[in-house]
Parts: sequence; C-alpha cells; structure tokens
Amino acid sequence: MPDVIIVGRNPLLGAQLAAMLLASPGQRLTWLLDEVDNWVARDLTNLVAECLSRISGDRAPGLEESWWERMKLVFWKTDQEDSVKASEAWFLTGKCSLPGVANNEFEEDCLRRSLHLIATSGVGVLNYVGSIYDGDRGTPAHSNTPQLSAAEREVCRFCAEHKIRVRLFLSSWLVGEHCLPHDSGQGVDRLFHIMDELTAEIQERSSEYFDFHALRVLASTDATVNLVRMDHAVQLMVYTSAHKKVFDFPYCIVSTEETPFSDFCELLGEVYGLRIFCVENPEALNAIDRLFGFQLAGTEAAWSGQKACIYQNTGAGVGLELSQDAQAAFLFSIHQSLGKARLARDERIADFHGKMEKRTAPRDVSTLTYYIAGTQGEYILVLNALGQPLDYWSRLIDILMRRYRVIIWETRGLSLEAGELRLSDLVDDIEVIVRQEQIDSCHLVGWCNGPQVAMEFYVRHPEPILDMVFLNCAFTIPGRSDLQTSYGETLEALCRIMIDNPSMTGSIHRSLSVPPVTEANLDDSDAEGRAIQVLSLTNIHLRESVRAPFRTEISTFNYARQILHLVASPTLDYAAIVQA
Repeated sequence: MPDVIIVGRNPLLGAQLAAMLLASPGQRLTWLLDEVDNWVARDLTNLVAECLSRISGDRAPGLEESWWERMKLVFWKTDQEDSVKASEAWFLTGKCSLPGVANNEFEEDCLRRSLHLIATSGVGVLNYVGSIYDGDRGTPAHSNTPQLSAAEREVCRFCAEHKIRVRLFLSSWLVGEHCLPHDSGQGVDRLFHIMDELTAEIQERSSEYFDFHALRVLASTDATVNLVRMDHAVQLMVYTSAHKKVFDFPYCIVSTEETPFSDFCELLGEVYGLRIFCVENPEALNAIDRLFGFQLAGTEAAWSGQKACIYQNTGAGVGLELSQDAQAAFLFSIHQSLGKARLARDERIADFHGKMEKRTAPRDVSTLTYYIAGTQGEYILVLNALGQPLDYWSRLIDILMRRYRVIIWETRGLSLEAGELRLSDLVDDIEVIVRQEQIDSCHLVGWCNGPQVAMEFYVRHPEPILDMVFLNCAFTIPGRSDLQTSYGETLEALCRIMIDNPSMTGSIHRSLSVPPVTEANLDDSDAEGRAIQVLSLTNIHLRESVRAPFRTEISTFNYARQILHLVASPTLDYAAIVQA
C-alpha cells in the first residue's frame, strides 16, 4: 500500500483523515505540521486513536495496537523536506485565524511550501481539500460545477506541469463531535472557538451581561449555512480517492439541505445559555457584537454568499444531511470539550509562580528576581509594564512555555525609598539577564512601557534580537495629541503634580488605589454604552493586580518619577534604525 503525506492547516480534519486512512492495515502516513510540540502531539494522537476506535470497531482486533507505528507526526522544517517520500498526498487548506493578519499572504506561503514538498517527495496523486466558501464560485448556469479559486487554479497548473494527478474536494462546513482546544480551528470550528473565548471573557468581566443583552451577528433574514458530518465527508473522500477516477474538476461535498442561519444561531445560543440574534442593520450591533464580528472575519462567507447546495454536482450530498438533533449533540459535545480545556488551563496556572524557576541577579541598589518557564526552544523575554505583577501573562505563558523558554520579571524601583531608577537601569536589567543566561538570540515581547525598554536595548545590542512584539505601546509622540488616550494624558498630569508637589502624593495615591469598578449598569437603555461599560471593566482575576503600582505612597511617587522619565526619553527617534 502506498505511503501517504498529509499537509496543510486543518489539524481537526487531518486527525479524522489520518484515522480513516490508518483503518486500512498496512497503510503508512507522514503528517507534517507547522506547529507541533508534546501537547499538540498528545492531542492529535489521542483524537486519531478515538476516531480509529470508532471506525474499526471489532473488524480488526490488532489494529488499535499497531496504527501508531504507521503514523509519523513531523514538525515541518524546510531542510527536512528532501527526506519525505510518498506516492500520494492530501493537502488540507486553512486560513490564519488571527484578526488583522493578511490571509492571502499566509495561504500563499503555505500552498507554495506544500507544492514544493509534494513535487520533491515523488507524489503521483494529490488530493486537495478546500472550502466551497473560498472565493467567488459563481452561479452555475447549465452545470453545477463551481468556478475554481486562484489557489485551486494554481494547484491544477502546478500538478499538470509536474505530471501529478489532482483531485479537488470542496466541502461546506464540516461538523463533528470533536474539537482541538490547542487549535483555533477552521470554518465552523473556528466559530465555536471564538464563541467560547468571547463569552468566557465577557462573563469574567460581567457575569450577568448576557442575561440582559443578546449577542447579535450581521446576517440577512434568509441566510443559510450548509452543514455536513465531518466523519461522513472524510469517509466519502477516502473512498473516492481509492475507487473513483475523479481528477481535475471539483468534487463538491455539500449537503442537499441548507440550515437557516438564524436557527443555527438559536441552537448555538441554547448550548451557551444566551440568546444570539441575526440582524441586517449594522447599526443594531453594539461594541461587543462588533468585536464578535471582527473575530469572525473570514467565516461570514458561509452564510452571506451563494448557497452551497447549488454546487451539489455528484450525488455525494445524499446521506450527508445533518439533523437538528445531531447538530445539537455535536454542539454540546464541543462546548463541553472546550469547557474542560479551559478548566484544565485554570488549574495549571493556579500555581503559576510555583511552576516557574526563580533566579536572581545582583544589581546596584537591589536584587533582580526573574523567572524562567519552559525548558526547550528559543528564548522569549517578556518586558512587563512598569510596576505590574506577572499575573497578566499567566495564560499566554502557559501556551508559550510548551515550545519556548520564557523569561519574565517585575520591573524594579517602585518600593525603594532612596535611589531613582531610570530607563537605562531597566535596559541594564535585560543585559544582565541575557549575559547571565548566556542567551545568543531571543524574541522580545513588550507591553505598555516594555516596548520602550525593548527599543533602547535594541539600540545597544541589536545582534541577539530575532524580533520584537509590542502590545499596547505607551510611546509618546510630540505634537500628536490625537494619538494620546485620555487615560494616558490624565496619568501623566497626575505624575507631574506629584513630582512638582510631593505633598500631593498622599491624596493622589488614595485616588489611584481605589478598587476598580466591578459592575456595569446593565439596566442602561443605551446598548452601546452598556457594552462599552462591560468591555471597560477589569477581568475578575486581575482586579487586584491593576492596583499594584499604587500599593503605598512611596511606590506611587516612584512610579510617577519613572513614568515621567520614560515620557521624556526620545526612544522613537531610534525607530528608523530597527532592521527586520
């Protein structure tokens, strides 16, 4: 039986496909992944095992004990491509799920790398699995064949040039009972992840918000989605690839039935215990609704474009229909899995500090204490906001430490009664850590004032810096008050008052150390104002952390002194020398 390669950006579909292929005794496959670590490998192998168990049943008693010897999960590195050999390949398309990231560039890079691998591995047959919602498919006139997207035309051209036979499978939304918590998903799976993360975050700010206000999504009254069981779709694709001579034209895997999108949203709302309404007027959306829509960007083609059922051109749609009861069962299963994953994460980060290695380095007027999370991979140095504790980073570090060594520390200088720490001292701290840990290269991630410290360090030592990631920068740009926030302007004014008149520090400290607002006026008739209030609330897990710089009058005064020194430093003048 020929060896098979699986590549692409849809691990959930990949796991189902791997299980179906491995159900054939003797089948061997190599699955190349852009992102794989022990956590990912565990999740994927567990899912493959579960799917394979259901597929095989009692048909092959020794199958479940032997399949793992026939599957290799490989971290995709360009320098290893020449060693991969196979006669057949499956390419699973997928979009970048990060809002604001250019999907075209992302997809083109993934496709280019995949085609190069396929050409060098000896593949004779390529099975391309894409979405019926990618690009403008056109309205069929005399046949039900959809137009090919630019990427699909490029695949056909490439395969013809390299004498590779190609099958084009185009599916609508594939739904099943499984999900992968570590992956943000594709298609409807991405919708589930976004829904889960958004509702959890809102409820951690205002637990009662959704009791008073429905979540709204922009969609026409006649919008529909086409839903197909993922396991049935995979079974059909594998059977077709093994038994049918279907090449060079799109084989559409869509249901003959469309589901009203409003019904689907109502069912999704029942699963999450809230109401989801479809609205046609953008003015009916509030800030939380718009945030939801922004995160969904790229998935709306499934309910705003042409109905997928019109492309049902092969008879394959018969038997792929998904009843409302099946939809409900799958949605509840996915919701439960994502909930368990979130609880497991919360348990892991409960002892966040205890799971990191604590180290110290002597400094001039105090000791620098820093923490290391993770034991392998490249270094990431996290440059925290001035005076803030490390709690803000726990969820992110929980992910990063799986494949990176993360170093983080609290900035010094707020509790000192004597001695003034300046920007250069904060840069010195990075230098000390880099030298003590013998770091040759690293990534810098800075939040708030952290980007300013990162820039200053880059000016001194550009050599070890691989890249810099800035979050919510606090740079001050002279003459551009339009780029200043009212919070930043007010805070700077208060800091100047304390430095000019230290006797005012006590009263300013008392005002800044007041606990943050914890409730929004959910009875407010202004839906937009109500949503903005909720988004402005501090997450319940961070409400004590935000007051950390203002614990005492001394810390408040020293915070003001450092803030003004950062504001006065012309760090942005160096921006032009930063090289990509």
